[in-house]
Amino acid sequence: MNQYHKENINNGGLTINQSRKLTNLEFLCDFQLHKLELIGCKNIIPKLKSSILKELKIENCDLKTIDSFQFESLEILNISANNDVQIQSFERFKQLKQLNVSHTNCEDISNLQQIKLKLLNLSQNRIRDLTALAHQDNLEELDISYNANINISPLKHLKKLQKLKVQNCILKNIKELEFLTNLVELDISGNGIDDLQCLQHLVNLNKLNISDTNANNIDVLQSLNNLEELNISRNENIKNTNFILYFVNLICIDLSNTKIRNIEQLRLCTNLKELNLSRNPGIDFQPLKYMIKLQILSLCSNKLKNISFISELMNLEQLDLQGNKNLSISPLQNLVNLTNLDISYCNINDISSLRTLVKLEVLCISSNKISNIIYLNNLIKLKQLDISENIIKDLSVLKQFKYLKELNLSNNFGVDITPLQYLSQLTWIDAYECDIHEISMLSPLTNLEYLQIFSNNIYYFYPIRNLDADIEVEDNLLVESSDLFTFFPVKNISKFINRRPNEQQILLANKMKLIDTITSCIRDINAKRKLYLSQRLISINTIISSQQKQCAIILSLTNKTINLLTQLNIQEEYQ
Repeated sequence: MNQYHKENINNGGLTINQSRKLTNLEFLCDFQLHKLELIGCKNIIPKLKSSILKELKIENCDLKTIDSFQFESLEILNISANNDVQIQSFERFKQLKQLNVSHTNCEDISNLQQIKLKLLNLSQNRIRDLTALAHQDNLEELDISYNANINISPLKHLKKLQKLKVQNCILKNIKELEFLTNLVELDISGNGIDDLQCLQHLVNLNKLNISDTNANNIDVLQSLNNLEELNISRNENIKNTNFILYFVNLICIDLSNTKIRNIEQLRLCTNLKELNLSRNPGIDFQPLKYMIKLQILSLCSNKLKNISFISELMNLEQLDLQGNKNLSISPLQNLVNLTNLDISYCNINDISSLRTLVKLEVLCISSNKISNIIYLNNLIKLKQLDISENIIKDLSVLKQFKYLKELNLSNNFGVDITPLQYLSQLTWIDAYECDIHEISMLSPLTNLEYLQIFSNNIYYFYPIRNLDADIEVEDNLLVESSDLFTFFPVKNISKFINRRPNEQQILLANKMKLIDTITSCIRDINAKRKLYLSQRLISINTIISSQQKQCAIILSLTNKTINLLTQLNIQEEYQ
């Protein structure tokens, strides 16, 4: 098993992510596994046998068939995001209870009659005929979203169904759903349905999504007094909140992108904890100050300037105010229980009001006019921080952020990233277009999994990580070549991404370390060239020109800095 891939074996479970080297699965039979997850493993041979495996996930692996699998005890199978996977039979999966075949271009589900399922995900396919589901009388959860023009008539037989998603299926009529009286969750969003009367019999519903459906008369749902979550967003025909009288038990409601102007009726929902009123610029928001139980509030793109009404909502934990230009954020200083805040695109230049929000874990202040982030010094619990598209140069305040894992500082021209060397827990950095010249200070970041450094002026690439550490880079390292040529000397790079085709790529493989002197240059110009270093042999894959037979690279190393002295003249892309 390759040590450079993320693997976790505990309690009989194994997860392998993004492994291009893993092919044969038969060795896994040596492990007494109850759960196996393979994600993004593109070259696997689908042959595996287990008598004890209970849960199998093979996602985005270019899987074509599972007919060679033999699992006597398998209960959960997820083969989503495998385009054109073919399943001839489920006869070997008699114990299967949960199946996910979403994003597989599936058209025919007739073979599902061989098994009895409780949970089934068929979303993002090309299915039109659901006749095979008529006998799935144990089915409790079903997702058939994004199957255009699907015939839902067979669903009326699924009497035990409790959760149903039918998003974006281009449906006009849903009368068959009136027989599903055990439904507790229903999502019919993105369909051209204007008549909701058939839903009035689903009195057990506690979660309903009818967003983007052309709905105009919510009063017909007045019998659904058990509703706790309601989404009616993106329905421009809804202009008032009188229907709230019937749904006083609501805990969560999404009214974004509607034509509502008066929200006074929302005060009747005394248990309301989550509210989305985004993109309703004509609303009078003053009644919000009485909704003191609110924990999550979204008011994006409402042309707000004064948010004094918000200072009374002391229980708020998540607040989204993005897209309100010229916003005054001083009332935020009272919201000391906030853990998640987004004030991006608000034309802000002063963030001193945030210094009291010491519980913040996620903060987005991107796309403003902020130059000084010293007022963030008390927010030491931050785990995710987005300061992109500002005019910030000094990051020294971040040194004390010991919990910070994700940082977006892109489009801050001239920012000094030296303080990042103290944030050893960082796993994700976006430093796009920051006029960075070197990244050697990132070497201590041994937990880094993603690095975006496109559009910078980096001429020499130092080790991003300690070379003695195990390194997995592959698709998560995004690097664009600079003026001459980029060189990235870390071990086990299996893919080096270069977005400019007229510039060069070099792939380094095998275990290697920097040494004091480079004594030789490229020999044997063919598909694989060997660069002979004193005391070390490094195999290097380079781009072979169909026009030229010879090229030379002269590299020198001073204080572990690779200095390119000559330009490559290689035109053909690496194969």
